[in-house]
Amino acid sequence: MPTTWRFSTSDEILFGRGAAAQIGAEAALRGYARALIITDARLIDAGLAAPLQQSLQAVGVRVDVFAGGAPEPSDVIVDAAAALARETMPDVLVALGGGSNMDVAKVAAAVYTHGGVCADYFGEDKIPGPTLPVIAVPTTAGTGSEVTAVAVIEHVARGLKLGVASTHVRPKLAIVDPLLTRSCPPRVTAESGMDALVHAVEALTVVTPGALVLPEGLRPQFTGRSPLTDSLAERAIGLVGEHLRRAVYTPADMDAREGMHLAALLAGMAFSSAGLGAVHALQYPVGAVTHTSHGLGTGLLLPYVVEYLLPANPRGFARVAELLGAPAQAERCVEAIQQLKKDIGIPLRLREIGVEEMHLRPMAEQAATYARLLRMSVRPMNADALLEILKRAW
Repeated sequence: MPTTWRFSTSDEILFGRGAAAQIGAEAALRGYARALIITDARLIDAGLAAPLQQSLQAVGVRVDVFAGGAPEPSDVIVDAAAALARETMPDVLVALGGGSNMDVAKVAAAVYTHGGVCADYFGEDKIPGPTLPVIAVPTTAGTGSEVTAVAVIEHVARGLKLGVASTHVRPKLAIVDPLLTRSCPPRVTAESGMDALVHAVEALTVVTPGALVLPEGLRPQFTGRSPLTDSLAERAIGLVGEHLRRAVYTPADMDAREGMHLAALLAGMAFSSAGLGAVHALQYPVGAVTHTSHGLGTGLLLPYVVEYLLPANPRGFARVAELLGAPAQAERCVEAIQQLKKDIGIPLRLREIGVEEMHLRPMAEQAATYARLLRMSVRPMNADALLEILKRAW
């Protein structure tokens, strides 16, 4: 079994209040002349796109805008963005928004560069080579998509959320500006923050490289936890415990906003190499049925997956509890997560978000097909185990 570990992230990260205003200078440094901003109408109306356009245009970059993003991205949106790219011929895509817009841009860059349609790239390592570069500018503190090699897109025809996993979709530059999160309403802040927590907890508690069993010839994006990903994930969990409640209830508190933006970034860096697990495998079918946000689903499911995994990694979950401010005992981890959810208004049960009991078995069977996630689990996961978790969550 392999004992080496690998770590990858975006080529460069620019972090701090006011960082977004430097996008023009960063584009000029890289020789970009034509940019296509991938965003949505809400962010344009909120005035977040205009400063980026102005900064780019000030250094002579021609700017076009795709405003067709949506909270839950689909292959139809990706293909529409790629079609506009073929018309405007950019040499860089600028992804402005939450994880949905960043994921659209990452996959649209692949479709634009290599042809075909979004659906051609679902799965692991399906993109044949480098793509049009992407600059990612997150406006929420949660997904970490600005540094990851994964995008989650709904395949409309199949009614499923599927992943595109390839080192080639990782943004070249992440510009992480906490000032851009000021317009996030409390609900979005809460759900995004829980997503960051889930990323960090899963990254800290997945298998190590030596325990990872891979299909022959596959070079996966998730390669197991390492000392570096552990350090990033632990710091992210501590930041969430310190800042998320304040970011939700005192949204003008820029120290809390900055703390959460850093937590999301570090968690994204951690899981992009270490991996994710059953929480995300279960959220995909839950999200497809309920049409609730990714962060709401992962946050709701997290304590029930942790409860199932506790016997296989008590030390890891004791550390999570400690980082969230509870005693360093594995059994206190679930309690600490549930208390955080209560404090920020995240539902506790699947039945509260529209899941019916008849949905549970099909959800478990669908989740069981996500091998790239379930192979990372420290305890074997099959459809029956996933069904047990869903029943507890319901």
